[in-house]
Amino acid sequence: MTASQRNRIHQAMIEVVSERGYAETRVVDVIGVAGVSRKTFYELFDSKEDCFLAAYDVLLGNLLGDTANGFESRPGAPWAERIATGLGALLEHLAEHPDEARFAIVEVLAAGPKALARRDAALRQFTGFLESGRAETSVELPGITSLSLAGGVNELLYSEILHGASARLPERLPDLMFWITLPFLGAERAAEERDRVQRSHRNT
Repeated sequence: MTASQRNRIHQAMIEVVSERGYAETRVVDVIGVAGVSRKTFYELFDSKEDCFLAAYDVLLGNLLGDTANGFESRPGAPWAERIATGLGALLEHLAEHPDEARFAIVEVLAAGPKALARRDAALRQFTGFLESGRAETSVELPGITSLSLAGGVNELLYSEILHGASARLPERLPDLMFWITLPFLGAERAAEERDRVQRSHRNT
């Protein structure tokens, strides 16, 4: 039963934080939604922060897993097409789960230094997908290229989610693909990739 209770509390934390904001969330709110006692909560977590971090770790694992599964689902395909599949899976998940989107992208910024460290680690994991593009370019790019691109993607997600526009995130994929592939592939091929993704969206 403990694993089930832990999962319910994680989900309740995500729901309450996305609705109230991290600062206004109280343990009593979380246990009310989760349907568990205060005693049970503190048997599983040391504090509100501990619970937030645990829920964040699980959620980020799922989000990065969706991205990785999409990226790896097309072995042998060009890097840009693999990025589009992986990033598209991430955007679709966030669009379909706005509570999770707000929790992971917006409210993490209010949850303290440990949460920010986890956010930074997640961004660096995402750069791994982008770094693969170096194998398809003859340009000597700065070492910070992929990290800068990952940060830019995150900022776009933040802005859309903050303004309640999670549902339109998948529509941003073509332009994101142009911007991501531009340093690696050049303007002409980046435009071709943008147009390819745009056509694919129209056909779905």
